[in-house]
Amino acid sequence: MKKWMLLALMAAYAPVCLGAAPDKSANSLFAEREEVGGEKITISDAIRMALSDSYQIIDAQKTKEIYEAQLSEANSYFYPSLSLDGSYNRALKKSKIVMSSGTMEIGQNNTYTAGLNGSYVLWSGGQIRNTARAAKVGAETGLFNLRHVQSLVTKQVVGFCYDIIYAAALIRVQEEYLDIAKQHLSEAQAKYKQGLVSNLDVLTQKVKVENIEPLVLQAKKNFELGNLYLRQILNRDPEDNIYLTWSPADLKLPQTPSLDELYRLAMEKRPELMLSKLAVDAAHYNINIAKAGHMPVLALNADYTYNGVTENGFPQHKKDYYWSSSAGISLSIPLFEGMRVSSQVAQKELAYEQSVAAYQNKMKNVRIQVKEAWLNLEEARSRVEATKGVVEQARENLNAQMKRYRAGLTSQLEVNDAISNVNDSDLQYVQAVYDGAIALSDLKFAVGVEVDLYEKEN
Repeated sequence: MKKWMLLALMAAYAPVCLGAAPDKSANSLFAEREEVGGEKITISDAIRMALSDSYQIIDAQKTKEIYEAQLSEANSYFYPSLSLDGSYNRALKKSKIVMSSGTMEIGQNNTYTAGLNGSYVLWSGGQIRNTARAAKVGAETGLFNLRHVQSLVTKQVVGFCYDIIYAAALIRVQEEYLDIAKQHLSEAQAKYKQGLVSNLDVLTQKVKVENIEPLVLQAKKNFELGNLYLRQILNRDPEDNIYLTWSPADLKLPQTPSLDELYRLAMEKRPELMLSKLAVDAAHYNINIAKAGHMPVLALNADYTYNGVTENGFPQHKKDYYWSSSAGISLSIPLFEGMRVSSQVAQKELAYEQSVAAYQNKMKNVRIQVKEAWLNLEEARSRVEATKGVVEQARENLNAQMKRYRAGLTSQLEVNDAISNVNDSDLQYVQAVYDGAIALSDLKFAVGVEVDLYEKEN
């Protein structure tokens, strides 16, 4: 067929010819979903809401308060103990004594006692002091446990937010893929009517369109699931009409300091390290508490007591009651308890060695986590830059292939390959940006910061 005849045929079905690939920049793939309505919240808003309303945070806060109450209980043993006691006894049947002349009842019907009793431990071998120190460690443990849970919740929220952004980008990628494939199907159908391609080419293109449509549906489902999981961690109802909003700034990967600086920050800020160190301190105090079982206990005791007896009614006269008082010091010295205390001390010493080993292992693991997250971030950063250029090149190649196809200079297979290359390059770029965002979140968690202490303005 002469070239002028081919051009005439193309003009006949020009309205349905495949146009140029959409002129989209790589960054436009991460634009928000325009059709989504409801209350829009930013990533920062979501974090604040979770730190306030998440069940995990509420539970950790209550645990912290329990530890603080235990500290108050332990400190109470530094103070004397006072108690007011009282009793009343009624003789139902009096005691009797046997005499040669018969029997005689003894005692009175009513006995009244009341007294103020006090005691104060002067020396307990360090048990009270070390119990209070261990309780103080417990209170600090509650605080750092709360910080750890806050870090976990923040990481989970950020992860869900970037899952939503990633799903929104995938929807856009797959919708573009489907749109181009449908346009190419129209192109093939028009060419088939003109006898330029076979029915097999049209069927092949229909299958390609049908294979892409489930990908769009899957991406939309993942977008809704991401919003559902975000509502869950925010302690909101599944039907609450809230959706995430974001900006290009949320996808930037900042420069990070050196590994040595990240290691130093992690040693200072990571809550799990502080928890592990506190476990060592608590184990040390528990040894001293156990050793106190070998020590004597010296205590001061005093009481002031009212005693009254009557045959009938409450004592009214001085002859019916009297006051007594006493004060003294008690000393208790353990001599032999079947090696019970020694066994307890041995157990606590072994537990201390375990906690020290766990702390050392935790420090090593934290350094590994920091470096792993840093490596992932740097790799993702490089991949973002590399795939960003490929996105533009794939679109230029598709435009060139479209022009050649309309001119009859290339095959449908080559055009489909170019369409697939656009889709693959978009997917690789979106994946790289998502991986970078998650790696940055992992690095923040590994270092133990909840704010961008190590980020620099680009």
